[in-house]
Amino acid sequence: MKKKIIVNIAFNTFGFTNDRLTEEWINNRIDLFMKYTVQSLKSQTNQDFLTLVRYEDSTKQLIENAISKYEKLPNNIIFTGKKEFHQILSQNIKGFDYLYLVRIDSDDMYHKTYIDQLHKFQHKPETEVIINQNGYLYDITTQQVAVIRYESPQFYTLVYNVKDYIQGKRYTLPGGHAGAITLKHEIIQKRNFLNIIHQKNTLPKIISKKNSILAEQEAMEILKQFKN
Repeated sequence: MKKKIIVNIAFNTFGFTNDRLTEEWINNRIDLFMKYTVQSLKSQTNQDFLTLVRYEDSTKQLIENAISKYEKLPNNIIFTGKKEFHQILSQNIKGFDYLYLVRIDSDDMYHKTYIDQLHKFQHKPETEVIINQNGYLYDITTQQVAVIRYESPQFYTLVYNVKDYIQGKRYTLPGGHAGAITLKHEIIQKRNFLNIIHQKNTLPKIISKKNSILAEQEAMEILKQFKN
């Protein structure tokens, strides 16, 4: 079973706020992306994957200006306009049996073994999505880390037969990420995600007292599992 793993990041293509089109928002989010998400991707123990970071075509120059201030990205992390995204993806899945389309936000992180876990994962024939329910919250202001579990979080991987995907098959998630659990799914129990909390987050903005906050030493050990 040959699978192609593509990490799909919607940088500012989702219309949650018009601020996402401004230079200030873009510069701030690129900074978070470089400090956290990119470090997570560069730390993956298996580098056999492609990351496509989608941006609104009208913001191309702002994106390029922001990126230019940082170290050059690895060849397997590509920023692309919405129009080019599907063309690049389609070219890269040719010759493979399955597409694993990994979802993550541009300010979050996956465990550094996650890509390798996916390469080794033998999904059932009927599986449409692989869901990570267990992970951590990380407040970058207070440096606190807490354990978290979501029934159907934004940390999931869609599984497509490549032939079906090329022919236009797409899954519908009722209500957004919460709808992933309605697809035919399998659960990975490992704590695979780090949900970054910062003041410009939509939600959450703080770690609730209801969450189990880890001791400082344990928190430091957890963070090492997500980046070098």
